[in-house]
Amino acid sequence: MKFQIKYFAAVLAAASLFVSCNNDDDSAIVEGTHGDAELFFDNGVAGDALIIGNTYTNSNGESLTINRFNYIISNVVLIREDGTEYVYPKEESYFVINHADELQTVHLEGVAAGDYKKIRFGIGVDQQRYLQGETAQQSFWDLAAANDLTWTWSTGYRFINFEGVFTSTADAEAKPFQVHQGSNTATDNYREVTLDLPTTARVRENEQPSIHIKTDINVLLDGDTKILLQNNLNGAGTAAAIMGGQNLIDIAANSLKMFTVDHVHNGVGSHHE
Repeated sequence: MKFQIKYFAAVLAAASLFVSCNNDDDSAIVEGTHGDAELFFDNGVAGDALIIGNTYTNSNGESLTINRFNYIISNVVLIREDGTEYVYPKEESYFVINHADELQTVHLEGVAAGDYKKIRFGIGVDQQRYLQGETAQQSFWDLAAANDLTWTWSTGYRFINFEGVFTSTADAEAKPFQVHQGSNTATDNYREVTLDLPTTARVRENEQPSIHIKTDINVLLDGDTKILLQNNLNGAGTAAAIMGGQNLIDIAANSLKMFTVDHVHNGVGSHHE
């Protein structure tokens, strides 16, 4: 009887080891292989979901009814635990996020298999890319233009297009506002942000991670530096527009805290939860 118990225990242990090895093999990194990954940008306002047409009040005492929120994400880099990086090909690494059209997912194809612990990306378009000229980036320029993320070619891209109407404690009459963040001849407002992933993003031939990134639009005007729309009214006092100067430098700094990674899904297919 003791022999039988020992025999069955040995069989179970061997079976467990076999299953464990198979699971390890399934998730092992195979050098030279590639898979896909996706970034899902979940736009919100100070913890609330962003709903176009809804009104949100910030700590500046201004209530904003948001009608547009589009932006450009670029130069994606995935970073392993040991600090080595997978740089997504630059020519393919420019993406538009358009909340109203539910264009919120960035698909990354042909990513080197690996376990990734951080992500870095740009907010806007870097000068190196812009200076390649219009012909070199015509397809992305056309996409950005279709999503209201360009000025004229000579003045370049809008990195962020944030628009709506607002009221303030100083004036209860609703007035339109425009915040168009981008670089200009005086300043380069392109910024890059690095985010920790709460769990490892596993890229394999048969496993696609989805990195769920929360975007807090509120920090643009109500971040470390407070920017009042009421202080940016035009001469007639009928509308507010922020499109240059120190305000854009401050907004660029605020935007570095606009993104956080909420969670990572590992598996086959897309997950937006």
